[in-house]
Amino acid sequence: MSLNGFERSKKNYNILISHAPNIKNHVKFIYKYSKLFRKIIFVIHGHEVLPLNNYYPRNYKYNRSYSKKIIRTIYDKYKIRTLSNLFNKLFEQNKVKFFFVSSWMKEHFLKNIETSLDKVDNNSEIIFNAANEAFINNKYEFDEDSYLADYISIRPLDQPKYGIDLIVKFAESHPDNTFHIYGEGSYFDYHTIPNNVKLIKKFIEQKDIPSLLNKYKCALMPTRLDSQGVMVCEIATYGMPCITSDIPICREMLNEFPNVKFIRNSEFGINNNFNELELKNIKNLPNKFHNNKTVDIEIEKIKITYNA
Repeated sequence: MSLNGFERSKKNYNILISHAPNIKNHVKFIYKYSKLFRKIIFVIHGHEVLPLNNYYPRNYKYNRSYSKKIIRTIYDKYKIRTLSNLFNKLFEQNKVKFFFVSSWMKEHFLKNIETSLDKVDNNSEIIFNAANEAFINNKYEFDEDSYLADYISIRPLDQPKYGIDLIVKFAESHPDNTFHIYGEGSYFDYHTIPNNVKLIKKFIEQKDIPSLLNKYKCALMPTRLDSQGVMVCEIATYGMPCITSDIPICREMLNEFPNVKFIRNSEFGINNNFNELELKNIKNLPNKFHNNKTVDIEIEKIKITYNA
């Protein structure tokens, strides 16, 4: 239904689901029409409730803008105040429920949104994002005949939170290995690319990633900030050996996976003599990001909210 159609209908509904609520569209709509909905579920992912300058790592030098940083700070203060007011209003009306993609996300929501722990605890669920079925229905098998390089990284190049600089440090400290980076951006227009690294500026469809992973021995996927980190969760679920950052969110998501190795971000430049063969051919991987642990639970919680 279009917004115009919705405005003409003016009928009552049971549930509204707001996915990553934003000020421009979601908040305006909810303030205007909240009375038509018995319950409102907010699915919280991260950027929508965080002051980004306080959380995101500083941009690389070539991509910094002091004016944009100031504008972002002002906007985020307004964003968080507006959302705090909205959530508390809906709490008073007993209308609101939250789905968080991780415990980390819930913790930092509470640090920034001005509301009470009890209200959120009594009206929230932790439900992870599911892995794409392509990573569940297939399993990693290294194809030696189609081998392309030792390590693969699939990362945006210009966002420091995805740690392209950490990948470069790792490559420089492991000169006997080869690395392929798939991603788009300008990082290597300003930084030297190591001899053992090849950049492939190409977008890969999600359904095509598993077959590509089979041509590599290990995934190298550092991060400085995530509320879940879905792609790393998918690679781990697929069964590929994977290196990621030793930060709380990665531990929360991936600690149960024996095919995942954690490295502190300060130690990516150290040659740790890592042998990816130690993480290969591991059976009985967790089903943490399968539908029965994610999507099915979300549907069940929506049903419960509907019937409450």
